[in-house]
Amino acid sequence: MAKVAIFGGHNGINETGAYGNGLTEKAVAKEAAQIATAYAKACGHSVVNGFGKSLTERAKYANAENVVGVIEYHTNAGGGQGSETFFCGGNAASQNLAKKVSSSAAVKGLKNRGAKADTSTRHGRLAIVRDTKATAVLHELFFIDSVSDVKIWKGNKKTIVEAATKAWLQGLNLNAVPKTNVAKPSPVKPTTPSKPATSNSTYKNKKLVSKVPNLRFYDKPSWGDKDVAGTVNKGVGFPTIVEKIKVGDAYQYKVKNSKGATYYITASSKYVDIKNK
Repeated sequence: MAKVAIFGGHNGINETGAYGNGLTEKAVAKEAAQIATAYAKACGHSVVNGFGKSLTERAKYANAENVVGVIEYHTNAGGGQGSETFFCGGNAASQNLAKKVSSSAAVKGLKNRGAKADTSTRHGRLAIVRDTKATAVLHELFFIDSVSDVKIWKGNKKTIVEAATKAWLQGLNLNAVPKTNVAKPSPVKPTTPSKPATSNSTYKNKKLVSKVPNLRFYDKPSWGDKDVAGTVNKGVGFPTIVEKIKVGDAYQYKVKNSKGATYYITASSKYVDIKNK
């Protein structure tokens, strides 16, 4: 398990971002960070978010937490279309990571605008990729002022964010496969009871009594917790023994209570006695 930082851009208290088509960058970025966080945690990683922290505080937070990787989600604006990923100019690791994210996140019809150095922006640098000790990228999910991009986002936001997050984790050489996706083993077929080991006449005029407190009995031939019908206390039991059957690798008695209801209970002499009525 690794510790990573997943931030939502413009999520500081006094920060604002782009807006368009009824959306705000601040809200979209936070939602994307939350989707990405859930995915990373499902892959077994711990995540820091820093919602409410300013840009400077987010970079310091990532450094203080000694995270192994940073990604910050944003939306773009300015009349374009598609997604792109920014890296720290001159940092090969950041550049390679950005290439993986940008190519993987262009899904569901989003245009891939590629990986770009932060030095190419109007700011000349991006603090989140330049001031963090860990390898970092800034991913622009889509253009918030593009009607077509927003339509793609609204219908596929989970797929888009998870694709970007998966590529980011893979680029950091971290596990990127959610544990919930691991194939479950085939269910074990219930054990079919064998034929009675002894005849019913063996238990005529006999009763079963528990030798221990809180001894479990079952609704059907089983040792599973889900099939427990109840418990009997020491000295208490069942007035009728029908037969002894094998269940798995051990034996149970098929018994009936005073009302004629049928149950199953261990046949081990360590736990039960067979007595005359």
